[in-house]
Amino acid sequence: MENDSTAKQESVEDIGHSNRTRSVSEKLERLVEQLQSEFPTAVSISFEFKRDLNLYVDFRTFEEARLAEARLPALCGGIFSNIIPGSSPTHSYLHRIRAKVDT
Repeated sequence: MENDSTAKQESVEDIGHSNRTRSVSEKLERLVEQLQSEFPTAVSISFEFKRDLNLYVDFRTFEEARLAEARLPALCGGIFSNIIPGSSPTHSYLHRIRAKVDT
């Protein structure tokens, strides 16, 4: 019984401290840094995963959002597609750009 407990404990620790998890976090952090340098006026840059990884970038002005919409396809090796402009669901005064992140 002690061996089962030890094995379960080790597998939980392995999951929690996986190099792959850190690698994904580091990649997302690098993407945010690159996007922040390209779009310094962005109010918010975030990701959401629901079947696909989506990027959300919020801006205060319509013009900034449209500029980002035009520039996103060429950034980060062209990993952004299905770019859709809109408004932030929680802040109607913000202009949001949503894009699928192709990995």
